[in-house]
Amino acid sequence: MKINFSTPNQKIIFLVIFLCSALITLLFVYHLRHQTTPTTLANDAGIIFPVARDIKPFKLVGFQNKLLTEQDFYHHFTLLFFGFSHCSTVCPATLDMLKSAYVKLHPMYPNLQVVLVSLDPERDTPSLLSYYTRSFHPDFIAATGHIQEIRKLQSQLGIFSIQDRSNASYQIQHTSSILLINPQGKWVGLFKYGMNPKQFSQAFKESMEILG
Repeated sequence: MKINFSTPNQKIIFLVIFLCSALITLLFVYHLRHQTTPTTLANDAGIIFPVARDIKPFKLVGFQNKLLTEQDFYHHFTLLFFGFSHCSTVCPATLDMLKSAYVKLHPMYPNLQVVLVSLDPERDTPSLLSYYTRSFHPDFIAATGHIQEIRKLQSQLGIFSIQDRSNASYQIQHTSSILLINPQGKWVGLFKYGMNPKQFSQAFKESMEILG
């Protein structure tokens, strides 16, 4: 089809429309080819999200009744783990692994912090939980609090937990992943449970390279 332009202005208008249409098409194709999918770490050690996720305000209680809030995630990379002091296997194994990895990583990442949030505020007083966590490393931070505040944080971060009350010394089944929080206080990824300190250190370094 032949298009006749009676004035220079019509030519300009047509050119602008054509360029805008071409730009929209290019942007559409670009987004199709660059889907926002998580980055999987080597050896399936964890994932880094394509977009950092906000963490809504919360208030928990730490050592010597010091408040722990979302503000305490700022200016640090944080390894966040949910557990409890009466945990039989997963929690001590994870904290022991984090202790060894932290000793290796801390000289390279001096602002790195490790935080344990209790899923068992009924038994985990602030002093007991802090003593438990610091027995693995004195730099580790622990926090407990009202169950409503803990549940609020859990729901944001996809942490599952359920109590097994089959005996007096009950256990809690829970998500065992280690969450990664960036210095802007946003959730950016997670690491799987069960790695040894060397594997975890490598996964953490890889995550830092991805995040830049």
